[in-house]
Amino acid sequence: MLLEIIILGIIQGFIEWLPISSQGNLVLFMVSFLGINEAEALSISVYLHTGTLISALIYFRKTFWNLLKAMPKYRFRTLGKRENRLITFLILSTLFTGIVGYPVFRLAKIATGFGNLFFMLIGAALIFTGIVQRKAGNLGTRSIDDITMTDGLLLGVIQGLSAFPGVSRSGITISFLLFRRFDSESSLKISFLMSVPAVLAAEIGLNAMKGLPALGSVEVILGCLASFIVGIISIDLLLRIARKVNMWILCLVLGLITVISAI
Repeated sequence: MLLEIIILGIIQGFIEWLPISSQGNLVLFMVSFLGINEAEALSISVYLHTGTLISALIYFRKTFWNLLKAMPKYRFRTLGKRENRLITFLILSTLFTGIVGYPVFRLAKIATGFGNLFFMLIGAALIFTGIVQRKAGNLGTRSIDDITMTDGLLLGVIQGLSAFPGVSRSGITISFLLFRRFDSESSLKISFLMSVPAVLAAEIGLNAMKGLPALGSVEVILGCLASFIVGIISIDLLLRIARKVNMWILCLVLGLITVISAI
């Protein structure tokens, strides 16, 4: 199983940066080709995000370093400074991601016991993600400096929905940021900045609930290492691709294939 988990880490390292639900596609791959049961596959997919989380931290290191330096002077209701606004946004978005994401994840866990129905729900979620991305415009003028507490609350709720495999976290958060009239560059950056504390909280929460998956700690660590190495190498290129290519089409295709195969 060691080779398989490393392969899964490599896949995660590539597709995390594309708005096609890395979690959904990893679960489908594990169940269909590796014979891992649905519930275990769901847990493994969450842990493999640790590697790409570290990749995102390194990629956005300047921004996070500035936020850390601003923390001693941080005040929740003071929105004047850029760092203060962004810290407040990240606190709110992470909080509401947890409030929405936990019951969604538990629902996904329950759905894993229904076999083909679970696959159909993942396919439907991929189709939903594709449609949302298709409807998102690209005419906004707001930047990261214009972020508000309302944005944090709303984006946290939206990000929480991605706890269900098939709902692309980056796909729906970037799309919603575009709906909120942010420009495309700011939408991309904000989406991945807010993923870091949310994924970290999910890792801590999952570990507190049940510990490492049955595969064992060594396998999981090596899988995360593979996702980190591939993630840090591929992030810049794949983010550029995600900006230019209509990924919503791929979401729709993957979703339709998944639904049809589950019928």
